[in-house]
Amino acid sequence: MKLIERTRWIIRQKDTGAIFCGLARQFHFRNASEIGDAAIKTYRSKGQALAAFDRSWGDTDFEIEAVKVIESLEM
Repeated sequence: MKLIERTRWIIRQKDTGAIFCGLARQFHFRNASEIGDAAIKTYRSKGQALAAFDRSWGDTDFEIEAVKVIESLEM
């Protein structure tokens, strides 16, 4: 059995802590308690996460923060 750890980045709103979710072009923020089986947008680097957010939302008043998430895969 082998354990692989990768670092991923997600985007959150600073004021609510809601997490950036969605597939294709249907992006939205959800509170952690409301995520359920919704896809969470993850990125390989903080720079990629922030660039993707800027392209998706353009000029908005959202305050965002990128945080690290560790994924573990068992093989």
